[in-house]
Amino acid sequence: MTTKIILEKTQSLMKRREVILEIDHLKKATPKTEDIAKAVADATKVDEKLISIKKIEDEFGSNTAKVKAYIYEDEKSKDTIEKINKKKIIQAEIKAAHEAKKKEAEASKEEPKPEPVKEEPVAEVKEEAQKEEVKEE
Repeated sequence: MTTKIILEKTQSLMKRREVILEIDHLKKATPKTEDIAKAVADATKVDEKLISIKKIEDEFGSNTAKVKAYIYEDEKSKDTIEKINKKKIIQAEIKAAHEAKKKEAEASKEEPKPEPVKEEPVAEVKEEAQKEEVKEE
């Protein structure tokens, strides 16, 4: 997998660099985000923890992919800026957990409770037995 830097912009306010790369993946599927992060780290000589892959564009049938990545100056600036997007992810996780609890509650309500066995009172059985004896006589 070969990488070639096409464009590099510095965004000093966000404390990051925006890098657009072209990655050749000869006769293989589009690489995973983790693999691309490693390739970007090797090409720019930066730690992988400081890299955030934003976009991987691959044309149908081609062996090259265009990658847009942000390289942050330090982990603190990455965490503060990327936290905005994580907030939406966390809200989605909370919503999914809430829906799972609802389903569990509904499932516990729907479980059939064992019906009590109906026992005939002993007095009625005795009366029926007496009636049968009277009829036999």
